[in-house]
Order: sequence, then structure tokens, then C-alpha cells
Amino acid sequence: MRCFKTFLGAVALAGALAAFPAMAQMGGGGLGGPIDGMTNGTEDLVIPAGVRGEGRFSSFFVTDLWIKATGTGAATLYFHAADSASSAPAATATVNLSQPITYLPDVLQANFGLAAGFGAIRVAASIPIAATVRVYNQTGAGAYGLAFMGMPIRMGMTSMPMGGSYGMDEYAMYMLGLLPQPGNRVNVNVVSTSSTGAAGVVEIVDADGSAPTGTGAKSLPFTLAGYSSHQFNDVLLNVHSKFPTGDAGLQVRVRMNQGAPGLVMAYAVVNDNTTNDGYVVMGSMMNGGRGMGGGMMGGQ
Repeated sequence: MRCFKTFLGAVALAGALAAFPAMAQMGGGGLGGPIDGMTNGTEDLVIPAGVRGEGRFSSFFVTDLWIKATGTGAATLYFHAADSASSAPAATATVNLSQPITYLPDVLQANFGLAAGFGAIRVAASIPIAATVRVYNQTGAGAYGLAFMGMPIRMGMTSMPMGGSYGMDEYAMYMLGLLPQPGNRVNVNVVSTSSTGAAGVVEIVDADGSAPTGTGAKSLPFTLAGYSSHQFNDVLLNVHSKFPTGDAGLQVRVRMNQGAPGLVMAYAVVNDNTTNDGYVVMGSMMNGGRGMGGGMMGGQ
């Protein structure tokens, strides 16, 4: 639960909506054939945050799930714990989609049977679906939290192919709009959206993409099992910009190892150290990047 407490327990999360980048933001598809996702008529969505457990300041976070379906059928839910050693889900559940919208409050306990957990949720169905979760504190006089929208797992970022000539931004994901220390703390979460897992690096870069100054770590490698995730905490601590605009110009860049298999998505949570307010910055690709896994695969 250490990862959970540092990510959500330390933040009084304000109500906000976060979604993975749209296709136009993420660029064209980088693969020529079907991969995980809308294959054989099955839609497979990944929601990057599913949480249940205690946090700081006597908070207790739970996750509600909404599924919108076109038609009726069944959905299979998978919970993949953060830092898992394998692609096997920690828990599964089946839900009948008999109504246009199915609401599943406290989904980790009520459907997965988990008293505590931190990770990602996959939702698979043979009919068109959309899904959203709300992660929120349920103690005290009122609730606060964030919402995350499920995206097809094929829309993750791929690695730069071996050989050929490519620009850095063609296969890289950026997060900007990050407020620095001491007023804020920034956590970054990377999520594998493929059964093969993902390996790469989270980099802290200056406004122009060069290395910033300071004693803090600027390169944070990751290796993920399939569908698992990992969080890096307080990534801007002791990292500073060389530019007059100050540390608010710092960026986070995520890249997969060149030629590595799999797909990855990423997001940052910026937490105010005084008010504990939080907001999400989703990773997006720049300059027409070609690294999106299957957004242009013609419905595969």
C-alpha cells in the first residue's frame, strides 16, 4: 500500500476529469497489424487507476465504475495490481450489461472482492462500450477525487523501431503544465497496455528538451509486466530549469526502449502541498508522432 498512499493518500484530490489523449494528439498508428484491443469483435479498455484503501489525513479512497454499452451482453473486468510480477490479473469479475449504463459503486470490493488495492482496471466486452471511473475519498463531510476515462488499449504508445532514422518526438510522450516544488509535488504513473509488458524510461527535461540542472534524478527507468503499472513519486524534487520562466517550464518525457515490445500510457498528478488539491496531466505525443499502437488500424 506504500505506492497507493503516496499517490492518493497524500492528496486531497479536487473533482476533475482526466482522459487519455485523443487520436489527433497522439498521432498515427505505428503498427501494421492487429494487436491487443478491438480484435475479433472485442473491445478492451484500460482505465489507469483503480484504488481502494487508506490515505493520509484519515482519508479512505474507493473507486466507482460506469460502463456505457451499445446493446446488451456481458463485460469481463480485470484488476491488475501495480508493480505486478506477471500479466495475470489480481482479480476478475463478470458484469451483465443489461442497461444502457451500468453503475458499479466501490467496484474493487463489491465486484472484485478486494478490501484494498492499487492498480489499473481493464474492461472487455464483445459489444461497443465506454467506461469511466471516479476515485475519491469517502470519509468526512464531503468527497473529493478524480475521474479517469477508459481508452482502448491499442492506443498506447509503441517503441521506436530498430534501424531507420526517426526524430525523438515521433515515439515519445510528453507531460507539461507541471507545477514544481516547494509549492507542489508531481507523481508520474506509467501503465502497460499490452500483455507483453513494457520497458522504457521516464525523463525529466527542461523547456527545450535538454537536461535540467539540480541534484534530483532526471532518468527513471521502468520495466512493467503486462497490464501492470508503476508510480514515480515527487519527480521534480531538486530538479531545476535553466530558463528565466522558472521550474514551471520543466517537462516529463516518456519513451520505451528502442525496439521493445508492448504499449504504454502515462499520466502525472500534480499535488498542491498546502491545499492538497490535485490535477491530472495526461501524456500526449507531439509533432505528429507515429508511436501510437493501433489508432489507425481500421477497426482491427
